[in-house]
Amino acid sequence: MDFGYLLRILARRKWLIVSAMLTAAIATFLLIGLRPEKYKASVILATGIVNYKGINSDNSDAFVQQYQVQNAFSNLIEFVQSRSSMKILTIHMLKHDLSAGSNGPEKPFRPANPKLSGFSQEEQNELMAELAKINLDSINDPSFSQQFDYLLDKIARAYGYDHDALRRSIDVKRKGETDYLSIEVVTENPVLSQYIANTFSKRFLSYYHNISVREKRKNVESYTKLASEKKFVVDSINNIRFEYLKAKGLPVLGKQSEELVGQITKLEIDRQRAQSKKQSAAGSVERIKKYEDNRESRDAREVQNRVEEKNNTIDQMDRVRELTQKSLETKGKDADIEAELAEAKAELNNSVRSSARIQGKLRTDESKRTKEDLYKERVSSDLDRIDAEENYSRLNNEIWSLKNKLGSMVVSDEISTRLQNDEDRALGEFNKVNDELITAKLNLENAENPLSIVENAQLPEWPEPNRQTLISIFAAIVIGTLTIIALFMLAYLDSSLQSPDLFRRYTNQLPLLGSISAVPVKGLNFETLFAGENAAKQVSVFREGLRKLRSVMLQTSDRTFLFVSLKGMEGKTFTMHALAYSLAANHKSVLLLDTNFKTPLAEKYTDSPTPNSAVLNKLIREHGFSNVFLMKNPSEDLKKEQRVDIIGNIGIHKSPSEILEPEKFRQFLAALSEHYDYIFMEAASLNQYSDAYELVPFADKVIAVFNAKSSIGHADTETLDNLRELREKFAGAILTEVDVRNMN
Repeated sequence: MDFGYLLRILARRKWLIVSAMLTAAIATFLLIGLRPEKYKASVILATGIVNYKGINSDNSDAFVQQYQVQNAFSNLIEFVQSRSSMKILTIHMLKHDLSAGSNGPEKPFRPANPKLSGFSQEEQNELMAELAKINLDSINDPSFSQQFDYLLDKIARAYGYDHDALRRSIDVKRKGETDYLSIEVVTENPVLSQYIANTFSKRFLSYYHNISVREKRKNVESYTKLASEKKFVVDSINNIRFEYLKAKGLPVLGKQSEELVGQITKLEIDRQRAQSKKQSAAGSVERIKKYEDNRESRDAREVQNRVEEKNNTIDQMDRVRELTQKSLETKGKDADIEAELAEAKAELNNSVRSSARIQGKLRTDESKRTKEDLYKERVSSDLDRIDAEENYSRLNNEIWSLKNKLGSMVVSDEISTRLQNDEDRALGEFNKVNDELITAKLNLENAENPLSIVENAQLPEWPEPNRQTLISIFAAIVIGTLTIIALFMLAYLDSSLQSPDLFRRYTNQLPLLGSISAVPVKGLNFETLFAGENAAKQVSVFREGLRKLRSVMLQTSDRTFLFVSLKGMEGKTFTMHALAYSLAANHKSVLLLDTNFKTPLAEKYTDSPTPNSAVLNKLIREHGFSNVFLMKNPSEDLKKEQRVDIIGNIGIHKSPSEILEPEKFRQFLAALSEHYDYIFMEAASLNQYSDAYELVPFADKVIAVFNAKSSIGHADTETLDNLRELREKFAGAILTEVDVRNMN
């Protein structure tokens, strides 16, 4: 199928495509217009993920870190949208609407859907009683009895607060590459959208914190049990070694070493706390800086006014860091450095307080005071971090010194040494577990919610744009595209011959003499047609097609033509008549000999005499075909030319070889040739009968007639091969009823 043909199909069906697109656009426009308006409210959460809370920041691979951050966001979003999180919101919304609808001062946001409210008042009371027992602020496992869950889901669906409905209304996504998470709620009520957004955010933060605390508590319990087991092993080995040394009269260092171990353990606890404080302070500084920078990006003028003041403070902070580093290097033994460090810290604190007073005088607006509070908090957190780093380094030195001292307490006895090694190994395992326990306790003690609300949902002022026009245009484009695809598919699946190009393709380049366009056969007058009185394009193309075929026939010396077709109703008879009239108009005499004994044409004509009737009847009798052939009167338009005669048959359902004696029939045709320029014979269809093959020897040329509306099937392949085997005797094919738009 060529591209040009497909384009012609589209051009032919353009109004169908346009109608489909307009219908789709109008229908979509009306449907969208009938939908209720929607209002969106959103809450912004800070996650702390970008600050690498829970992210392996030791990995220097930026790609790995980016993957970790993205994975952390994906996990968090899935948790926010989880069934358990939505269930807490469901419980809260039902508690609100059921209580508001019964005896509360507020009104419920939604009435129960009548189609889904198949619950009784008893069920409602039962649910309200159970809901009243639930404390959503402390819940960490929203799983209840099967009966309660069934009742909860039943009523929630009636109010539109079930998991599926809430999930469709709530969209959770990360805001670009920032640390923020956006929770967007879209409902039919602006107040409801705001309420759900704020409520869901607060409830989720509480739920998330409770789960985090629960997991930290489990870690503490697990490490406590493991540390107890490890301590028992250490004590057992220590007792064995003590008894051995006592029996051998060797010096016992157990108490002394135990005291050192106790000191080391206490110092390690302090070091761990200092480490946690250092990390917490650093995280707070980073988080406040990011938030402050985000605020300041929206107010460049204020940032510019404060640059000089902040630069001064930063210089002071750098001086404090430098002196702190020197203090660590001298282990606090240099009095001058220590005094200078204390003075620098005092100046920094005075600078911060002075800055706050000045900014408080300059700015009375609440948002500006908030900025200053954040700034003071950042500086304070940075000072806490510096102190924690100093304390951590000091504790590290003390622990290192005590461990060296403990390691020097070695007894030279071989067995005692082995026991000491076992004790040291067991002590190392205990210390490792104990470190994990200390960390777990500190995490539980300092458990804070990494999530925080940065911006609460505001009441939506305007409904969400429904994009009515845009969606309608999109629908029109989609339907138009689908219509075009459907037309292409129909054209592709359509195996009809339709055009000369398709004919050649489907028949494997069978010779084509010409093609004639489709014209209304009923009421067709050949005389008017060839006179040119009909100026219609369809008739004009038909006329010119006949003239081209006539020219082909006039250029040959062949005079007897056998017209065949693969199947019936292909247009053989009409084509023969049209060509006969065309040749008669060119002063040629034509005889139409009906040799289609299976479908005779006798009923179409009368026995009225014609000028040559006497001669033809004599020839029929002389050659012994009076029981087969008889004279027929042609149609009125053919009769006017006086050059076209017709010999019909009586419809004997036999093959030509059974009716016509070959030699007599050949002599009969030779006698007819003396009276006519051309003899046209018609045969039965090739696929059904063998008649045409028996008539081939009596014709100069064979012409096959194909209808453009027909298709070439598997049954036709063999017949086409038979036509090709006729070789020079096969003149070619004529394609009839071709659409004018497919003529080329």
